[in-house]
Amino acid sequence: MKMEELSVSSLDNSKLEALAQDILSDLVEDACLGLCFEVHRAVKQGYFFLDDTDQESMRDFEIVDQPGLDVFGQVYNQWKNKECVCPNCSRSIAASRFAPHLEKCLGMGRNSSRIANRRIVTGNNTNNKSESDQEDNDDVNDNDWSYGAEKKGDVIFLHLLNSHKGVRCLKTKPD
Repeated sequence: MKMEELSVSSLDNSKLEALAQDILSDLVEDACLGLCFEVHRAVKQGYFFLDDTDQESMRDFEIVDQPGLDVFGQVYNQWKNKECVCPNCSRSIAASRFAPHLEKCLGMGRNSSRIANRRIVTGNNTNNKSESDQEDNDDVNDNDWSYGAEKKGDVIFLHLLNSHKGVRCLKTKPD
């Protein structure tokens, strides 16, 4: 029977039963065909029998559900103190305090830029600059040379450059 041949008003019980049977057989056939394709592909790919294992080998991988043990059956110590070694100062620090220590040790914390600025300002007040040091840094306030205000990092770099003039590196030979 085809759907085009049937009209809604002309359906009696025998035709409805035949239509329901056709739909059911199509659904069962599709499900069986899909299962056959899945099994065939699993056999061809080589993973069809992976779930078949003996009970003895399965005992090694059972999940352990006992107090004081982890899922593998090993004793779990939740308060075990794990320590890290700081790459900067080589101190041994608890893992929970490692990130804050490293921040402070490397000078990269929240307040590090404020502290650096404070040190520079106090360094400016205590160091008396000569007239020649002031002349070397005359490009900072030159409006036609720069395109606006200097960045904070550039000012700090220029200050460090000027404050260390005449300081020789210990590894260099005198001229």
